[in-house]
Amino acid sequence: MYWQRDAVHWRNNPPILGRQQIGAETVDFSKQLGVYLLHDGREVTYVGRSIDRPMGQRLYEHTKDRLQARWNRFSWFGLLRVTEDGQLLETQATLSIELVAVTLEAVLIEGLEPRQNRRRGDGFNATEYLQAEDPEIQRRQTHQLLDSLKSKL
Repeated sequence: MYWQRDAVHWRNNPPILGRQQIGAETVDFSKQLGVYLLHDGREVTYVGRSIDRPMGQRLYEHTKDRLQARWNRFSWFGLLRVTEDGQLLETQATLSIELVAVTLEAVLIEGLEPRQNRRRGDGFNATEYLQAEDPEIQRRQTHQLLDSLKSKL
């Protein structure tokens, strides 16, 4: 929820990095499939899906399209599970109407944060990942700082 747009080095199919907790190994979610929300502050400005194109590519497209200036954060809900070694894997699922309804309810509650809801949804099971900044951003900032210092000398 609420991952920072500025923590991603945007290019075609950029790494979308996350980890379960601080200090844990990072997982690249760029190939994740599912649904996502674009936020401007706390307001949801767009809801999309990444089924035919992976999450990283879909989000990158929104940095170049009509929405490019209308979002600064994003949230996503993935359908591929993460293996022990940090890879994304599609699994076969048996979906009941109840499971689909529970999942939709939970995604809507998490994404919209209605004031009157006190819980996530009955029987909803998910693993939350915290965003990890792309190391390329830090490298670029360091190079810019060094270039700036060199030009002042």
